[in-house]
Amino acid sequence: MKRTVRFVSVMMLFVMLTVGVAGCFGNFAATRKVYTFNENFGDKWMNQIMFYVLSWIPVYGIASFADVVLFNTIEFWTGNNPMAMGENEEVIKYATHDGKDLKIIIRQNEVMLEDMTKPGEEIALRYKPFEKSWYMENEEGAVKIATLKDGSAEFFTQSGKVVSSANIQ
Repeated sequence: MKRTVRFVSVMMLFVMLTVGVAGCFGNFAATRKVYTFNENFGDKWMNQIMFYVLSWIPVYGIASFADVVLFNTIEFWTGNNPMAMGENEEVIKYATHDGKDLKIIIRQNEVMLEDMTKPGEEIALRYKPFEKSWYMENEEGAVKIATLKDGSAEFFTQSGKVVSSANIQ
């Protein structure tokens, strides 16, 4: 389990950095959702006040960072952005890694990895919006692998030790 958490964390970081450098551009669904919330909050005065609050906290910065690093990267490779997906939508992709055939199921706030050579063995990556955290879940339980906190993104080992951190301000 510990090795799997480390592997998934390193692979997520590698993909994020690789695609970020390659110029991945997506639809920025998380940032647009924050903007839509702000736009529909009240009259123009209340919207402006809410904009300052969301910028100061920094909700816009966190949403933009999550779009650039995670959601637009997923969109680049799969053609779909999990934040732009509806509740009942899903995308299924297949890949091969280290001789393993993998089935990747992407849903809103969830990515499932299933080893096709070992049916029933799967890993789920789930995003909990209120915690601003990603969890890896399998038959052994759930482990937090990444979180957005105080203007930074942190990646964790199974024991909770921070593997890497990135400032997003």
